[in-house]
Amino acid sequence: MNEEKSKGRVTIYIVVFLLLAAVLVAIIVFGLGHSASSDGDGKNAEVTDVSGGTQYLDNWETEPVTEPAETKPKHESPIKMVVSETDTELTDIGAELDKNSRKTYKMNLVKFAEPGDLIDSFTFYYHAADGVSALGEVKGGFGISVDNKCEAKTDNIWYQTPEDFSVRAGSSGTVTWVIPDDILDYITVPGGSVLFGYWWSDVDKIVLDKVVCHKRAVQLIPCDGESTKEIGRTIKPAEPDNVITIDTSDVLETYHMPCTITMKFEGTEPVAELKGKFTIDTGSFRGGTCESVPMIVSSEKNETELMWVLPEVVRMNADHGGKITFTLERCSLSEVTAKELVVEYALNE
Repeated sequence: MNEEKSKGRVTIYIVVFLLLAAVLVAIIVFGLGHSASSDGDGKNAEVTDVSGGTQYLDNWETEPVTEPAETKPKHESPIKMVVSETDTELTDIGAELDKNSRKTYKMNLVKFAEPGDLIDSFTFYYHAADGVSALGEVKGGFGISVDNKCEAKTDNIWYQTPEDFSVRAGSSGTVTWVIPDDILDYITVPGGSVLFGYWWSDVDKIVLDKVVCHKRAVQLIPCDGESTKEIGRTIKPAEPDNVITIDTSDVLETYHMPCTITMKFEGTEPVAELKGKFTIDTGSFRGGTCESVPMIVSSEKNETELMWVLPEVVRMNADHGGKITFTLERCSLSEVTAKELVVEYALNE
């Protein structure tokens, strides 16, 4: 009987041991499964294999990798040198000068040239105040605004000719001042002025009538191409037949920045002289329009042209929804044909 009790206790121990072993295995399996699903703080990636089952890859980087955005290089327009040689003038001045009192007269340089232009010379036209007296020997001087970097300056932002001019004249005369080379590149057109001085003649008073400036536009401009508008219209140097107006959109796309505007002419004989100016609409900039100084060209041929090299601030503000206008102010011929308008432009991206 004791033997049967002993066998019963062994059986109970075995059953308890098996139960405990089963519980331990279950705990281990559950713990491993939970760890596999949550380990890595949410950085395990779920991948479906070709058989449709689900696999887990430990420590897979789930944050997206951002590729650097491709940057388009900024467009750089080819650089072109342009040269336009013309005369400009200031007429009907009527300034009376007196060798005993009011001896000088100043004029703004912007009436003759654009910023960046090179001024080669001025020619001054004058006559005796009474209109008849002979002037005899006329003496005077010239002055002009220069940058302070100019070593030849004679005063702060100013150059005065060190020697007087001396010319002989009847009741009227002219004198030309050729700009010295050592100040040529330092003349300050914006805000600057040119001076004519009258020191002596056989009369007390003279009248300054007109000043003609010979200038060159020599600039490096960005240029990607040119656009041409055929005109083929006869114009005359008198209203209302002296104006040509075209839409800016006829020669420029919205992404084109105008750099030069050229009008080409043809006459039935040589065009000895032609004077005109350009105007371009500029939206809200400077009251809506900007214009060139009136320019004069001369030719021994039947063909000639006028070019306006636009200042940079005008290029940047051109209104593509506006107009480009040319006005003929004077011509040696009674009429001339405006053949075409050519606009050189840069891409404005």
